[in-house]
Amino acid sequence: MQRRSRLRILGIVSVLLASSAPAYGQPGEARALLERAAAAMGGLERLRALDNLVMTGFGQYINQQGGSAPSPDPRAPYKWTVAHDAERFFDLRNGRALNRDRRGSLFPFAIEQPWDRTSRVQTAVAALDHPVPALRAALDAGTRLGPVSVEDGLTVVPFTLAAGPTMWLAIDPATKLPSWVRSIGPSTTLGDVTTTTYFTGYLPFGDLRLPVGVTAAMDWRDLTTMNFHVDSYRFDVEPPELPPAPAQAQQGERRAEATKIADKVWDVRIGGNGGAVIEFADHLVMFEAYNNEADTFARLDVADALVPGKKVTHVIVSHHHFDHSGGLRAAVSRGLTIVARRGNEGIFREMVARPAPNFPDALARNPQPLKFLPVDEHLMLDDGTMRVDVYHAVGHLHMAEAVFAYISGPRIFVEGDFTTHDWDWHWWGDAYLDSVERYGLDPALNVPVHGIVTTFDETIAAIEEQVERARAYCTRQARAGVYPAGCPVQYSRGARR
Repeated sequence: MQRRSRLRILGIVSVLLASSAPAYGQPGEARALLERAAAAMGGLERLRALDNLVMTGFGQYINQQGGSAPSPDPRAPYKWTVAHDAERFFDLRNGRALNRDRRGSLFPFAIEQPWDRTSRVQTAVAALDHPVPALRAALDAGTRLGPVSVEDGLTVVPFTLAAGPTMWLAIDPATKLPSWVRSIGPSTTLGDVTTTTYFTGYLPFGDLRLPVGVTAAMDWRDLTTMNFHVDSYRFDVEPPELPPAPAQAQQGERRAEATKIADKVWDVRIGGNGGAVIEFADHLVMFEAYNNEADTFARLDVADALVPGKKVTHVIVSHHHFDHSGGLRAAVSRGLTIVARRGNEGIFREMVARPAPNFPDALARNPQPLKFLPVDEHLMLDDGTMRVDVYHAVGHLHMAEAVFAYISGPRIFVEGDFTTHDWDWHWWGDAYLDSVERYGLDPALNVPVHGIVTTFDETIAAIEEQVERARAYCTRQARAGVYPAGCPVQYSRGARR
């Protein structure tokens, strides 16, 4: 892990300052190394003559960059998504890739998975995570090569694409074959992230030597993020019709809307996601830093306009999962205090401490320390005009280090991932009533992060229906001899008593 962190720093320095790690060669030597690698793979002219390359197989992808484990502990079991019937089409002439596969979760999930084949177009750096397109890009006339360095016995060639990004290609001096390619990209939760994609098990495919294993790892917690097992290669096939590449999301596009649900309480939401904003004597408290910087700022801006002279000073974060903490760095950049279960402090400090010099976000532009207010079993926020109780969520195996809020006056339960009215299934239906009963609460309304505000009776009815649908799903699967994660449903309550 220390080695990977050191390399990440070296990569950042190379991008920002064009300085180098210890080097032994000039660009001419770098080009010679790349050309020898091309020769070992089947010849530079052969690689350049390819119009396209198709790689098929199956793989696994880590969920939410590793940010969806049941707890934030680095040793917690991470969640994975499988990719079957997978195909990568590399359009080598146009620098694009088409990724097609059928994905399903290796963990219980609330939404039914149809296993439909989906297509995603990748461009720029995302289309260079294979030795053939990476080598071709490194040897392109418009690419600038940097000084060669040595890392773990491999020769490393930095190359800066004409479009701007710098990447690194490592070559095994014994086989002359590419060992890995590295790039830096942005993450809403982690700042700049360095990804290294490894190539293993080269075998002959026609007149080319290509890897049968492709594995990616990131520089946060030294996590493996992708495993891909190759089962075939094809060359110069009839190209498929590529869908358009996804448009780049623009900051500030998101619109939040506020709905008053009780005296001094609003639901501030973007589409189907959001949470409560609560008024105290001289400040506001917002529930959840959801999704990303843009969404969190949109909700904060609407919240700050609700009551003249009062701004949000605290954000309650329900749990560490990266969809729920995606706006953490944004909230910290505004100097807000984060209220969360004590067990999340470590991961939140990791997230806030990571730099973002190459893709600066709000925290990189306005560095602020993390102000953390921990919750053990219970924390009361009370200034005489408003009381909000923040409790540890119990019985929810999806999120061990989670909290919810309860506003006793209007009897409002505020939560993230306890339930949503339109889930297909619920695997942990105990959690809601377990928490209500443990703390002696009497909610009238439920304000979820996902979904819409519902009454308590509507919430319980939805949970029971979702549990029954999950049980029926497991029964159907068992009859077919299939046993998905989460089955059978371990739900101890019957109908509501």
